[in-house]
Parts: sequence; C-alpha cells; structure tokens
Amino acid sequence: MEKPNNPNYHNAAKDLAGLIYGVALDGVVTRNEYAALKEWCNEHEGLCSYGPFDKLYSKIRPLIDSGKISVEELDEIEETLDQFLESIGSEKRIDKPDQIFINGMFKGILSSGDINDQEVYKLKTFLELEENRKIQEEYTGLYELIKKVWADGKVDDQEFRILKDYLNLLIKSH
Repeated sequence: MEKPNNPNYHNAAKDLAGLIYGVALDGVVTRNEYAALKEWCNEHEGLCSYGPFDKLYSKIRPLIDSGKISVEELDEIEETLDQFLESIGSEKRIDKPDQIFINGMFKGILSSGDINDQEVYKLKTFLELEENRKIQEEYTGLYELIKKVWADGKVDDQEFRILKDYLNLLIKSH
C-alpha cells in the first residue's frame, strides 16, 4: 500500500482542482470542458489502486460520467477534493495554489476553446488577490498581458488568440 501522501495522487488531485477552477470561471460547462474533465478521469484511473485516491475517484467519476455536469456538481467535486487533500495532510486546493493547480487552471480556461470576458476578468482578479501576490510575481508577463487585454473591459478575437497562445506556452514550459 502506498503512503498516504503519495505525490502522484496528490498531484492528480491538485491538477483536477485547477482544471475545475478554470472550467468554472465563467459559470458554464461547455461540451469541450466536459471532455477535458472526462479526459482527466481516464488519464488518472490507474491511480485507483491506492486507497485514498480510489475514494476520491469513486466520488468524482460518476458525476463526470453522467454525461452532463452542472456548476453545482463542480462545487460538489471541489468540496470532495478539499476533503481528500485534508485527509492526506495537504493544503486545501485554493488555500495555497501551486504550479500543478495553476497549470490545471490554465488547462480549464483553455478547454472550452475560447477565452471569454468573464474568464479574463476572474483570472485577473485571482492574480490580484493578496494571498496570490507570489503567483502574480511569477506570472508577471501574463498579468501584464491580462491588464492590457482587460483595459477596455472585453476580449476581442486577436486578444483571445494572444492569450490562448500565451497560456499554452506557460503550460508547456512548466
């Protein structure tokens, strides 16, 4: 039996937490975002042989397999994730966002195939939170780009493409 703080399932949980945060930013779960959540399940199914992760996975998989997921169900998954992370002695998913969470969040934002005004605004707000100051400093280029994009309060097609390319670059570089 694997140790309770196994980094593989800890990282998988953090990745899912970020993915869900990114997917839920605009309050709508699109078909592509649903597919990204389902892909996460398929990718991490092998970790179910480890007790703590199996409990997490068995609660989450049926919600995702239902064929449609609501924002309320995303909230339920987030609560389950927080309980799981606490049970293995880790920080709650949002209390101390790490690189795995951030990459998951970027994947969640990009999973719809579009970056909308609400997602840009909420990502800007996330980076501006006092407790996320270190993240803002680490992602200075992204933060400056978001401030520039958001200066007029909307995201046009060109800005969308620039943000999409930049987020993809960040995911690949970490």
